[in-house]
Amino acid sequence: MSRLFFSIGKAAGIRPQDLVGAIANESGIESKQIGAIAIGDRHSFVEVATDVADQVIAKMRESKIRGRAVQVDHDRSFSR
Repeated sequence: MSRLFFSIGKAAGIRPQDLVGAIANESGIESKQIGAIAIGDRHSFVEVATDVADQVIAKMRESKIRGRAVQVDHDRSFSR
């Protein structure tokens, strides 16, 4: 799994199901390819299957979550 950083969190009303739905719908991956989700006040971390991480990043950079554009990138501090 790879962990991704999303620049949106609790302050924007984000829930785990918002992230799963957006990632699965926009990236075209199955929800079973999404792992642990950690939501902070202003950012979130989402684990996705390593083989689809770059695809998720590319698609989510073009998308919005709850009407907001988000920055998405690999979490460089995480390795598994």
